[in-house]
Amino acid sequence: MSLGEHADHVDAALSAPRVRQWTFAEFAVTSTFVDGGSEFALHRHEEDQLAWMASGSVEVSVGSDRWHLRHDHAAWIPTGVLHEMRFAEPGELVSAYVDQRHRPSPSGWAQARVLALDPLGGALLRHLSVDGRSAARRQAAYALLSDLVAEAPVSREVVALPRDSRARAIAVALLAAPDDDRELAAWAASEGVSAKTIARAFLADTGWTFREWRVRARLHVAVGLLQGGEPVHAVAPSVGYDSVSSFISAFRARFGVTPTAYVGRSRSADL
Repeated sequence: MSLGEHADHVDAALSAPRVRQWTFAEFAVTSTFVDGGSEFALHRHEEDQLAWMASGSVEVSVGSDRWHLRHDHAAWIPTGVLHEMRFAEPGELVSAYVDQRHRPSPSGWAQARVLALDPLGGALLRHLSVDGRSAARRQAAYALLSDLVAEAPVSREVVALPRDSRARAIAVALLAAPDDDRELAAWAASEGVSAKTIARAFLADTGWTFREWRVRARLHVAVGLLQGGEPVHAVAPSVGYDSVSSFISAFRARFGVTPTAYVGRSRSADL
């Protein structure tokens, strides 16, 4: 798919798209507002893509890998790689497209990966998705973004979804209802398999035990609720925590800051 054809793809993929697009000399940035339940069916691009959710979340499928991402991560999808995206909730998808000749570095970028995106990276993507910028400012912003992407760590913390269809069904259900406290045996029984089978699938496909994956999934959902304006005392029980203090402790252990500080940092980056 060429840069000029991208808008047509978006129009076809969304039932009621609201898309802004600006094309530059060697790269393009799009800002797409997506509705909950919409998706981009299996497709590929003729350029490398850096896909970032400014708000909301996305499930990205690349081959056998499936990731559930929010604004603290971005998906790097190389030229020609088949992928699809599903949006369970409304949000804004910001994507940068660049010819593969201008990758952040000569090697290591031919495989899809999830990158930990810091607030500056998100701010640059937002900057590039607004019209009226001078050509010099756009090029300077993209050069800095490219440097940040080149140094961004490949994330091992992202909420990956299991490849096994039964384990994946459980994972999706838990993301939709993180306060469901059923144990592994009960979840496995709901899919008609043994707890050991589901446990093996989670560990093999996500790198985490079922229990650890659920903690991370709960905090992942919590981030979206906090960024949507929900107070900490309401978020804690909605993602399965019996007390606010235990939720804050778990959040700090995962993100290094309290929920309030995390949201404050995110909002500052958007200014």
